[in-house]
Amino acid sequence: MHPFFEPLDSRETMLLLTTLMAGSEETAAFRHLPEEQRARVQQKADALLSLPSEKRVPFMVQQLKQLISFRGLRGVEKVDPSWILHGLRGESARVVACVLITLPPPTVRSVLKRLPPGIRKKLPPKNEIKSVPQELVEAIRQIFESRFHEMPEPSPKGFAYRDVVQLEKTDLFRLMRDLGLIELGQAFVAVGKMALAELCRRLPRDKAEELILAVRSASLIDVPDIKNAQRFLSRVVVNFTDSEEFFQKAGLWRMAKASLIEDDAFREGFRQRLPREAGQLFFTYMEKAGEIEELSPEMLQRLQDSVLMRIRELSKQGAIEPRWKDQQMLFHSPASNDAA
Repeated sequence: MHPFFEPLDSRETMLLLTTLMAGSEETAAFRHLPEEQRARVQQKADALLSLPSEKRVPFMVQQLKQLISFRGLRGVEKVDPSWILHGLRGESARVVACVLITLPPPTVRSVLKRLPPGIRKKLPPKNEIKSVPQELVEAIRQIFESRFHEMPEPSPKGFAYRDVVQLEKTDLFRLMRDLGLIELGQAFVAVGKMALAELCRRLPRDKAEELILAVRSASLIDVPDIKNAQRFLSRVVVNFTDSEEFFQKAGLWRMAKASLIEDDAFREGFRQRLPREAGQLFFTYMEKAGEIEELSPEMLQRLQDSVLMRIRELSKQGAIEPRWKDQQMLFHSPASNDAA
């Protein structure tokens, strides 16, 4: 990237260049950026606009080409299709087609099912899109990617908590369901038998039996965060109509707590890995979990280690991909490694 753009990162530079390419009046959109970022981008926009157009335009085109050539993918392939669909809102059928042609077939099929009928009918034939210059398709893809947060890369030396975003979607939901039962088991150890019996009456028999087993398992161990597990019942879940959704939400609450000590890059990446509605709920749960003063960093590290142990155990059972059981789990505590 040209030194002119420092201290902007590649994403901010792409945003700046594509906005100015659309016209100087489009810089009004910068007002939606956070204040500090807005100031950086606007300063560079003013500097570019001060150049004569015969110098500015070739320079901007050259820099865009370099960004497209060297910037690489942002991991959009790992973003849930519901976010892809949201990112395509308002685009023309031709732009939608140019984006879709660069995505994996399963993602494309999922997006096509959910596209508004009017746009879907107007999509040009694949052969027509293939005739579009590759440079233009790549530019459209890069502009589209800039609407998302970059997905985290795998940890280089093993499997850390933040690598849950690397799980396949079915494995991630299997994990969250398992964590949900653990969370509910811990909660009902303290709440008592009457509350558990009342809930079990609302569940299908097989789901009630699963919950009862989870409570029994939780009662046999020293649980450091029973009170925090109860928060899910008292503050997060008011009512529910679907037992599977209930278990998943309990697991999402556990993941939200464990994610409090992670950075924004992980939080945004994990949110995008989930269906959009669940991703928004994840942030809501994190906000609620952040209000719990008793959640110390040490407790959250133990919680993250427990998630890694469940991933290894589920992998050994064949409930999720077998390859994770052989991964070196990057536990915070050596004792967790011994237990696993």
